[in-house]
Amino acid sequence: MKKRVFVAIKASEGLQKKISDWQEKFAAADSVRAISSENLHITLIPPWYVENVDKQISKLKKIKGSIFNIEFKKVTFGPNLRRPRLIWAEGGVPPELYKLKSLLGDLFPEYKSKHKNFILHMTLARFNPDSFSKFEINKLDEEILWQDNVSSFVLMQSHLSRTGANYEVLEEFPLLL
Repeated sequence: MKKRVFVAIKASEGLQKKISDWQEKFAAADSVRAISSENLHITLIPPWYVENVDKQISKLKKIKGSIFNIEFKKVTFGPNLRRPRLIWAEGGVPPELYKLKSLLGDLFPEYKSKHKNFILHMTLARFNPDSFSKFEINKLDEEILWQDNVSSFVLMQSHLSRTGANYEVLEEFPLLL
């Protein structure tokens, strides 16, 4: 049976706590679905379907990236400001993250993102774009400073349901000092 998998960086427990505290602001909004702490991640390669997960794991073990820090600087609507459907945190892309994305793209060229400009972002909440016009807040550009140390990346499986996706870590791949 095929599995829907993707490559990501999981949020650390410290970052999860900061985001969870921030998400409480939107807890009262019926149409906004906060991403649960255990599902917070940065997508490096978007989901694809695969029969043989072990083969993907073997390929990913070849990646030799470096440990690095990331910094989220603002929370905003995304991905399209004219018709948003997400609330996400954004930040600058450190050189080590560009290198990791490049190595992954070389290893999996068929799944390489077609977008040339990678935006460091982490989805915090989702909503139906049709409900956006009813929001009390229709501009969001909140300055934050959330930092995290990235010492690994993961292969995750996406389990889709009517209420949203849940993610399971299949394998973790350490980065080097």
